[in-house]
Amino acid sequence: MEIGRGSSTTALSPQITEKDQVLLLAKDIVKKFPGVVAVNHVTYDLKAGEIHGLLGQNGAGKSTLLKVLYGIHRPDHGELYVYGRKVFFKSPRDAREHGIILVHQEVTLMPHLTALENIALLGFMWRKWGARFKKTKFKLYIEDILSKFGIELDLDAKVRDLSVAEKMLVQVATALSMDARILLLDEPTSPMSPKEVERLFDAMKRLKARNLGIAFVTHRVNEALEICDRITVLRNGFKVGTVESRNIDAHELVKMMLGREASEVYMVRDFSDIDKVLARTREEVPLIELRNIVTKPQSPVEVPLKNVSVKVYRGEIVAVFGLVGAGKTELGKTLIGLTKVVSGEIRYMERRVKIKSPADALRLGIMYLPEDRRSEGLIPGFTVVANMDISSLKEYTKWFMVIDRRKEEAAGNDMVKKLNIVTPSLYVKVPKLSGGNQQKVLVARAMLTKARLVIFDEPTIGIDVGAKAEIRRLIYRYSREQGVSVLLLTSEVDEALGLADRIYVMRDGRILGEFINKNLDRDTVLKVLVYGK
Repeated sequence: MEIGRGSSTTALSPQITEKDQVLLLAKDIVKKFPGVVAVNHVTYDLKAGEIHGLLGQNGAGKSTLLKVLYGIHRPDHGELYVYGRKVFFKSPRDAREHGIILVHQEVTLMPHLTALENIALLGFMWRKWGARFKKTKFKLYIEDILSKFGIELDLDAKVRDLSVAEKMLVQVATALSMDARILLLDEPTSPMSPKEVERLFDAMKRLKARNLGIAFVTHRVNEALEICDRITVLRNGFKVGTVESRNIDAHELVKMMLGREASEVYMVRDFSDIDKVLARTREEVPLIELRNIVTKPQSPVEVPLKNVSVKVYRGEIVAVFGLVGAGKTELGKTLIGLTKVVSGEIRYMERRVKIKSPADALRLGIMYLPEDRRSEGLIPGFTVVANMDISSLKEYTKWFMVIDRRKEEAAGNDMVKKLNIVTPSLYVKVPKLSGGNQQKVLVARAMLTKARLVIFDEPTIGIDVGAKAEIRRLIYRYSREQGVSVLLLTSEVDEALGLADRIYVMRDGRILGEFINKNLDRDTVLKVLVYGK
């Protein structure tokens, strides 16, 4: 018997009382697009009271499968079952009738309206189109839902004033207002900070405790291991396997995603040249040096630096490793004049300098590539090539700031070729690119400025595992081939070990230790982070 064929379907909303009941089964699904099989004979099931992850690189087929489950795409082959009954979805409306709601990665809310108004517009109005809306009664209804699921949300706040995590919770609340029993979360954590991710995960755990089923799409291995009960891995449209999270570690998951060893993702450096690189630290003066730097926070979230001393030599890769809140970003921003230094000094080639702005830093050949590339690094309204050359426009201008398009295009095409940037054109808007390719655009910007020191702040955050490996190889090759110094600010100890010549360990605005990365193991570094010197 098929249920849900057409818009006249009667909603099914059985009460779920038994944990582990199979809510949703996608059996042998195939979805083709011109020239590509996006999903190739994939079977996926979701149980009550479960968070089931869908993990894979960009292009693995994760989001396509979710869109099949939500009725956006119709499968070319295979069957869908909801509560054990075969269904056929012609549209998302059919999926919603069966308690299935997709929460998109891109927040689809109206910023000028309150959280409550958005929930009413997207939830109440869908369920009861044309019905009279009683705000007070509806607010009590939503407050009751939020209380039941333990979700804290200011319903009267304008959406534009909410954090990314709060906006995502508004979408979750909308789904709950429509009696959702199955939530499909498509990369919800991509734009979030670690604290925001933690808040979303808390909400997900509460939903799971109420026997909802959650399909969680991500490319972040550690997130999947933390929040998911089971994980299904896709690669190139095929299902590699489904595993219990408690029975697998990050390295094994990465191997499933990539089809190769996890060490290739992190260990990109060649240790044969370590002695030659470190010899410079004995023979030369540092390119840049921070001496006993103390800063004063200018906002509640800024971490003050406390007597921080760091050296970077010519052509050297130096990592500053620490967790969120360690002060790594503040260290990087000090080198481009974006913190208030109250004591200590910055020396450039042993000459004391004052860096009061990013323009001062750029004149010294210092380029900072921020952690939040979307809001602080890239200019969304600009094209790929404009984002590349924005810091070196004088090289491509003539006749009173008229850009030489031929020269600009030649430089852009050269960067696309050198960095293997996947883009349909130099003139598409940069948000059209994947996260890894957006990061490469920032690297291209640094290369076009001919920077002597490039500060990479969490360069692989928010991109898939394969792209992480490519970005790390690119950074290493860039430094070695061009003789450019790199200051790598990272919260991943394996990233530091796989790239750096020297490693500083940082916590609470202080440098706890310094290591030469020769025969160095992760436990030694982590011990310093946890216990100090």
